Amino acid sequence: MEPQSVYDFTIKDSKGNDVDLSLYRGKVLLIVNVASKCGLTNNNYTELNELYQKYKEHGFEILAFPCNQFGGQEPGTNDEIVDFVCTRFKSEFPIFDKVEVNGENTAPLYKFLKKAKYGIIGDNIQWNFAKFLVDKNGQAVDRYYPTTSPLNIEQREGLAKEMDSQSEKDPQSVFEFTVKDAKGNDVDLSIYMGKVLLIVNVASKCGMTNSNYVELNQLYEKYKEQGLEILAFPCNQFGEEEPGSNDQILDFVCTRFKSEFPIFDKIEVNGKNAAPLYKFLKKGKWGILGDDIQWNFAKFLVDKNGQAVDRYYPTTSPLTIERDIKRLLGVL
Repeated sequence: MEPQSVYDFTIKDSKGNDVDLSLYRGKVLLIVNVASKCGLTNNNYTELNELYQKYKEHGFEILAFPCNQFGGQEPGTNDEIVDFVCTRFKSEFPIFDKVEVNGENTAPLYKFLKKAKYGIIGDNIQWNFAKFLVDKNGQAVDRYYPTTSPLNIEQREGLAKEMDSQSEKDPQSVFEFTVKDAKGNDVDLSIYMGKVLLIVNVASKCGMTNSNYVELNQLYEKYKEQGLEILAFPCNQFGEEEPGSNDQILDFVCTRFKSEFPIFDKIEVNGKNAAPLYKFLKKGKWGILGDDIQWNFAKFLVDKNGQAVDRYYPTTSPLTIERDIKRLLGVL
């Protein structure tokens, strides 16, 4: 699969260590190709520092990538570059391994960024200090040219608008939700970040209970080590086939099926009291007759970025979903 966000990339830091960009998930990023001997160096580093100090506590990160393709203006080693930046500008944002941003050896991250946001005359980076603004979902939402000063990005409501909207936006992924477990404890779904999820509304007294739990167990045992998690939400809205307490449901599932995947608090999935998570899932994937869940054991397949990529009806057996799960896991 082609990368879907910047979080799908692993890059090198200035010491040659691998850095998984998923560690920046949920942050706004400004990605810049930098140089130490450019006429734009002083102004850019000074203003980048100002932006970083102003917004770093609000979920903002600057990722700086040295590049020597423009006028040979970043000739030093990684150690020399880091020493220059830290000594002269006292910059605190990370400086990564030197890369190429154009040509046949273009870094994969820059291929992704340029494909997402073309320039006026093509996708090539024009010079040192081109800038990509990336939202908290890892998508490039704007591209700024080398002559655009960092502070001008803020004034043009690029960065400021993106930062101010953090608390106002509708949820963008399932990882932004907090749910209750069967014991009433809060569970932040961000703990599943980077995993493929199968989210199912379950019931204990349904005609489909046995086959679904048996096959869900099979899927879980087969793929849990590859990054699959099944999240089961009891619901009593369909034929009142989940009437028990949370403790009774847990005892039933553990005793009869020996299921190891988590069982959460009983919820509603339709109507005005529908759980916020299910409102999000249904909005992301409509059914044939609307967004309502039809019955017990409807299933949502969620990718590693927390997006609902498929919806399966109650009569769809879990094992028929295996191919889709493997595709998202990258299991051949």
